[in-house]
Amino acid sequence: MGATQKYSIIDPATGKIDRRIFSDQAIYDQEMEKIFGRAWLMIGHESLVPEVNDFFHTYMGEDPVILSRDGQGRLHALLNMCRHRGNRVVRCDDGNATRFMCTYHGWSYGNDGKLEHVPGTSEAYYDALDKPSLGLVQARVETYAGIVFATWAEDAPSLEAFLGDARWYLDTVFNRRDGGMQALGPMKWLEPVNWKTMVDNCSDNYHVPTTHLSSARVQTRYLGRPPLSHKDQFESPNKHVFVNGHSITFREAPDNTPRYVHGISKDTFPLFLAYHEATLPEVERRLGAFRARHVQLGNHSIFPNGVLGFRLALPRGPLQTEFWHFVLLEKGAPEALKRAIRIGSQANNGAAGLFEQDDVDNWRQVTAASKSRLGRRISQDLSMGLGHAGPHPEYPGVVSERYISENNQRLFYQRWEEFMNAESWAEIPIAPITARFEGTATIRG
Repeated sequence: MGATQKYSIIDPATGKIDRRIFSDQAIYDQEMEKIFGRAWLMIGHESLVPEVNDFFHTYMGEDPVILSRDGQGRLHALLNMCRHRGNRVVRCDDGNATRFMCTYHGWSYGNDGKLEHVPGTSEAYYDALDKPSLGLVQARVETYAGIVFATWAEDAPSLEAFLGDARWYLDTVFNRRDGGMQALGPMKWLEPVNWKTMVDNCSDNYHVPTTHLSSARVQTRYLGRPPLSHKDQFESPNKHVFVNGHSITFREAPDNTPRYVHGISKDTFPLFLAYHEATLPEVERRLGAFRARHVQLGNHSIFPNGVLGFRLALPRGPLQTEFWHFVLLEKGAPEALKRAIRIGSQANNGAAGLFEQDDVDNWRQVTAASKSRLGRRISQDLSMGLGHAGPHPEYPGVVSERYISENNQRLFYQRWEEFMNAESWAEIPIAPITARFEGTATIRG
């Protein structure tokens, strides 16, 4: 599978997938160009740069990026690389500054990316330096409900088209209230795993009763959560959906069910229920009655590397991923509820989270299997639910007949193929938006 040939890594008829995509350096290098160099990538949240001249350091794939808000309040995504020799111009996680200076030769840039000062412009460069062409390299920036996305590709479709009908589901978490959300974090750690394995896992609920057995039992005993079994999963009415490249699971929730999981316990349930009932009229105005009253987003991923809400799987080579864990809170929520969500999120999926530790143990073994000379020649089997997914009369996307399915996983790797085999965005299919977006919420919030 050289860089010039077409990739065919999954057999759609059998679900067999080539393990080499999890360990091969040449394939990884192509991913950085053809996927992370093209796709819309989550890079931050507007609440991380709330004031003019704020900045937050982030990444697009392996490329260091400065998310800045200039003096006019406009957002920028700037490659953190001086145009002179390549040094970084920002070396901290966040802050507030009108300029960024390279500490090698003193070239200084405005927080909008423009090159503003070069020592010796006349004395050393004879006034011949083309400063307007030497600003920091900028990516395109768009936002969805406060989440900031960026792409290097000038020919990429709009963010709205990229998300497509997935936004119909995502709105039920990210776009519920007029006041929007605030991001806390990130918590960061390294995992010896391939980035795709983490994304793949995030709409896989088949593993939960086995992988998370001990964690689930602790939560049942101490938090009052209902016990979880394979029988529960196989009989669940929840849905497994693939939409325009993005993997979604959701549940058909009754009116009186709080729309949260992390932080809910037998002690905090009354707090969550009171908040749900108090805010339901506003949510219904924004999302329409059906989504507000009946749809609760579950495990999901946003192609290529956004997982379980605003959490990022940042590739650091074929065998390592840097994971960033943010907590998103509705700004208008009571402080007691925010605290419960924050603690619950970290306790489940933080660096020392009960579920996260279980998952990492699986992911590192999946990655290790692709390193073995024998193991890499034996395909993964993603055949569950083959031929049992299609359109649904009420829900957008490709909906599996059952909640427990590997249809999202198969289609994720087919989406991977589409990006890897395309010469430009013109060759990457984008599904038309067909969902009815009832209510007043827009892509901007």
